[in-house]
Amino acid sequence: MFDRLKHIIEQIKKISKSIDKYKKDTIVQSLPTLTYVNRAKKYIEKNDYLQAENILTEALSLPQKDALVYKYLGLVYERTGKYERAVDNYQTSADIDPHDKNIWQRLGFALMSIKEYEKAEKSFENSNRVQANNTDTYTGWGMALMKMKNYSDAREKFTQAVKLNKYNFSAMFLCAIMEIKLGIYDKAENKLSFLANVCPNESNTFEYARLKAIKGNTDDAIHYAKKSLEYNPNMLPSYILLGQLYSDILDKENALKIFETAEQRELKSINFYIEWGKTLEKFEQFDEAKLKLLKACEIDPDNIEALSYLGLCCVARKEFEEAEPILQKVIEKDSENKVIKQALGIIAYEHGDINKAIQIFRTDDEDAVNCFYLAKCYQKQNNDTKTRDYYEAALLHNNKYITAYVNYIDYLILKKDYADAQRKLRKALKFSPENIDLLNLMFYVSYILVKDNIYEYNLKEAISIAEQIENIGEDLFKYPEQKQELINLLQERDKN
Repeated sequence: MFDRLKHIIEQIKKISKSIDKYKKDTIVQSLPTLTYVNRAKKYIEKNDYLQAENILTEALSLPQKDALVYKYLGLVYERTGKYERAVDNYQTSADIDPHDKNIWQRLGFALMSIKEYEKAEKSFENSNRVQANNTDTYTGWGMALMKMKNYSDAREKFTQAVKLNKYNFSAMFLCAIMEIKLGIYDKAENKLSFLANVCPNESNTFEYARLKAIKGNTDDAIHYAKKSLEYNPNMLPSYILLGQLYSDILDKENALKIFETAEQRELKSINFYIEWGKTLEKFEQFDEAKLKLLKACEIDPDNIEALSYLGLCCVARKEFEEAEPILQKVIEKDSENKVIKQALGIIAYEHGDINKAIQIFRTDDEDAVNCFYLAKCYQKQNNDTKTRDYYEAALLHNNKYITAYVNYIDYLILKKDYADAQRKLRKALKFSPENIDLLNLMFYVSYILVKDNIYEYNLKEAISIAEQIENIGEDLFKYPEQKQELINLLQERDKN
């Protein structure tokens, strides 16, 4: 009996061990990985990506490979910025289940994040095969083509994305950007106008401003650039655009103020410093311009635009030795650079090679600085007609070009053309009412003209100019003897 009972117990133990082994094997082999995925998804919804990653990594230890596990691991890595790992997992998921409706789409966006644009394009193409006519797929597809500078095909994809979903404003926006790139401005304007009114934000209002600037509508461009800053006060491209626009209309105060505001917000980029430097150069503030351009070159020592304007700035400051290696570096990469040509023209003029200077400046005689130097060149050659013509041209292209005014007025005084000199001075002083050089010239010209027409009003006006200069700084006034002479004339008239 006992032996029989023992035998039964042994048999039960064997059966129990077999059942335990079966249960263990069953857990490993047949427990659905979907359980792991569902648990992980709950943590993903709570943004607890570490716990989700742990659960999904545990699922990888199971014998079978499940596309969903790799798919959600890819999602975890994508959301935590580990794009290389996201790509690897999405690719594995796609290899296991290439018919998943959105795995190729997710892979495409992940590939975009690591700048694998050609692979991304193929991934979106695969996504469209599996699930045709998805607006997000076409949007991503267009983005990949855009990054590859295939603007025409990108526009086609964005257009299709909008056809599939008229509320896909991202695709509409990107389509407008492509149309700007392709020069299809009217269609781009229709889209950006719609977006700026229906769903305004810093991006579409900025691009609308940029398009207005391209089309030469400066007032509207300034309006929408300011509008973009209302939505996002840290929108650096809007500050840069506003700086350029104010510079173009020669609004020095607002141009410099907008760059200073951006700097106060600690917004920095190489383009920011380049445009700031260019603006300062335009308004002849070469010391400050050099500092900004040096900052741009610190960010990228090989940037051609930064180097070319830095070289020109050094030349304007007569730092020819410092300028030479900078100019040479640019010439080696871009021998036709207009800025460098201007710098070389100025050097030729300063070194007395007038014919060479004329030859260089005449390659672009619609530039205010080039026209100014052409006037100086022809002045050296005693060509009165061309001297006057090019001074006038310089002021036509930049009616606030103070150095050109001063030099032109000096020339007119030299030619004893005092009436024209006075007209130019009145115009120049509207733009720079406290410029000491202009005020001194105005007094001198008024002094000469008053002596030909001694009227009490003219005498008082000339004396008032002298007093204006003395109020700014007594030692700044150059003609105290001439002032006293006019005072004496006025006193004599009062006696009579």
